[in-house]
Amino acid sequence: MGYIIPAPTPEPEKLNTGRTRQWLANQELGTTGTALLENYFEEGGYVPPHCHRTEELLVCLEGHGQVMMNQQQYDFPAGSVAVIPPMTVHEVRNSGNGRMRMLAFFPEASPETIWMNDENRQ
Repeated sequence: MGYIIPAPTPEPEKLNTGRTRQWLANQELGTTGTALLENYFEEGGYVPPHCHRTEELLVCLEGHGQVMMNQQQYDFPAGSVAVIPPMTVHEVRNSGNGRMRMLAFFPEASPETIWMNDENRQ
């Protein structure tokens, strides 16, 4: 049986990397096989290097960014989708002027994040 997750979900979490994140759907909110995360980046905001055991899809909804995968940099403008294979070290940065908004989709309800540097856990 399907259901609606009412808005607002838990308060967005403002991080010291210039990123605000909010889980829109995950195990904590009742899903069993998928998760969806919304991120807002201030100018220069970023997600430090990390990886996941599952594939991740990133969708840039507005603004302009860069995605780094395995030390290779890719342009990430609004409307584009980044496909991050499992266990691929990656990071995301707002490289444009103004705010960048991005969705992250995971094919599991409680995706684990493996940070490359414990100091950067965010």
